[in-house]
Amino acid sequence: MKLKINNKEVEAAAGVTLSALLEQQSIPAAGIATAVNGVVVPAASRDSHQLSEGDNIVVIKAFYGG
Repeated sequence: MKLKINNKEVEAAAGVTLSALLEQQSIPAAGIATAVNGVVVPAASRDSHQLSEGDNIVVIKAFYGG
């Protein structure tokens, strides 16, 4: 199925979870925030959050500084 991560189209197997997709795309799970179709998905829910065809995933990396 086709998904988008930060506006980049990627392919994934049907029924993939958000956690598995991040691992597949070599995106470290620590220090990031995730949203699917504009809804925040907490880190604790990524393992159970199943993705669907056409989902739009946003990954934001935490920054420190000022």
